[in-house]
Amino acid sequence: MQGMKTVTFYYVRHGRTVYNAEGIIQGQTDSPLWEPGIQVLRDTAEALRDIPFARCYSSPLPRAVRTAGIILEDRDVPLEKLDDLKEMSFGRIDGKPHKDHLGALRMGHILDSFRFFGGESSWDVKRRAARAFRYMYEHSEDGDHVLVTGHGSYYRYLVRAVCGKTKVGMKLDRTWTGIANGAVSVIRCTDEKAELVCWPLDAEGIKKAFTVFTEQ
Repeated sequence: MQGMKTVTFYYVRHGRTVYNAEGIIQGQTDSPLWEPGIQVLRDTAEALRDIPFARCYSSPLPRAVRTAGIILEDRDVPLEKLDDLKEMSFGRIDGKPHKDHLGALRMGHILDSFRFFGGESSWDVKRRAARAFRYMYEHSEDGDHVLVTGHGSYYRYLVRAVCGKTKVGMKLDRTWTGIANGAVSVIRCTDEKAELVCWPLDAEGIKKAFTVFTEQ
């Protein structure tokens, strides 16, 4: 990453969707936000209200775009959709019930690839994630705070590609518990490195750790 500057990214997983509630694999298919879960996003928005976002980047999938809209409601923050922030493709099992494809999901995660089903591999997603963060960093100014709205499986590969985490290391890290809908992870980038400031936090966790996020 080039340029003598520091940029702080706030990665938010989209809100809970109808497919999430029904146990359906989403991938690059889409599903509307589940109305009972929108309050979680409003809580996240409140926890982030004092962060002076300079801009927002979102996956182009509607669930992520709407999530950005809820968090940025009443704010004049420019939003750009990036294809490289799309969720991982699970190929032929996108849009199918989890319970009917447990074997395929297990095999795909063990092999770190869903190419057997016409989807993407971890390498495909990590390459997209690295490209997305390079672009966002290069289009930001020193000291910027940037909102990023994206997806759950994508996040796992993002921290491996950008923050230097490993698959084994994540499994062994007791503080890594996944990324819930509406949770926020903070990544600080400089010209030298990308630092994972924290694993995903819910709204209460964000409020408690607010001073950590705003340190320069």
